[in-house]
Amino acid sequence: MTIFKKLSPVLVILVLGMGLYFFTHQKLKIVPLRVVTWSGYFPGTIIEDFTKETGIPLEISYISSNEELFAKIKAGSTGLDIITPSDYMVAKMTRLKMLAPLNHSVLLNIDHLDSYFKNLPYDPGLKTSIPFTRGITGLAINTDKVKIDPKNLSWAMLFQSPDPRNTSMLDDVRESFAAALQVLGEPVNTTQPTILAKAQVLLRASKNNISLFTSEPVPFMLRGEITIAHAYSAHAIQAQQENPAIKFFIPKEGGVVWTDNLAIPNTSRKIAEAHLFLNYVMDPKNALNIQRQNHLHTPNKTAQMALPEKERNSPDLYPSDAVLKRLHFIEDIGESMLIYDRLWTELKT
Repeated sequence: MTIFKKLSPVLVILVLGMGLYFFTHQKLKIVPLRVVTWSGYFPGTIIEDFTKETGIPLEISYISSNEELFAKIKAGSTGLDIITPSDYMVAKMTRLKMLAPLNHSVLLNIDHLDSYFKNLPYDPGLKTSIPFTRGITGLAINTDKVKIDPKNLSWAMLFQSPDPRNTSMLDDVRESFAAALQVLGEPVNTTQPTILAKAQVLLRASKNNISLFTSEPVPFMLRGEITIAHAYSAHAIQAQQENPAIKFFIPKEGGVVWTDNLAIPNTSRKIAEAHLFLNYVMDPKNALNIQRQNHLHTPNKTAQMALPEKERNSPDLYPSDAVLKRLHFIEDIGESMLIYDRLWTELKT
């Protein structure tokens, strides 16, 4: 006699119903794509629309520096499907074979990218990365609180702040050293120990002239707790939408230009789905949506042409060739990064 003959008809229906419910929900349970990115990059509508269109949920987490991202991957953080490394980190991760090669045959929307972005030195031909946005590192200043002369604005303001209790520096080893090196008139990618030691001295002295290290200055600026911030242009522009007195400046010595990119770690188990997301983000409609909501530069030429003229000609988002000549990419410096890391650790502790 089977177990079902021992059960009443009502119990049989209940058991079968519970089994069907469990089987159906387990079968339909989809493991999300895990995306690690910078704050303010993906509007909620993009996340929701991608899931509606593909049935694939996204799980978003955030980083505050490229070094933090590298440490996660290096330590064996598995299950990550899409990451957002900057230019020099793409070069480093590619060199260390940490990124999966991209299959351009399924990335049909790659044709919409501006040709400028297709052969940048850190990943010529876009073998392991897709450019997501470009920006500049400079100073975000609340001009209602701090009076400046834009033509003579120097990186020295960050190190000799007129408002030290309300000044912040990026919590990023390469960006902070780049700021100090520019004050010293040195290349931002130098690997000379004696020059880097001088930069560390400048950074150490500046600790008395800043209130905190943070790569997320926007909330502090909007609350009025920070008036001068070492900041990324994307964050400064986002803050300006809520407080027009917050403006972005490139100091007279120049600044750092960067691209943040989408890439797939070679440990991802969802390579096909990750390619689907990359292609989705490059769709001009979605690229335009991201730009309009989060005020990011878009490398998507088709989306750019759909922008209102005022936004398309914004010097903060789309700097002129003359401005670009004053800017410098941070580069992969190989084993010399150990020098930076040691000096940074000494500085922070």
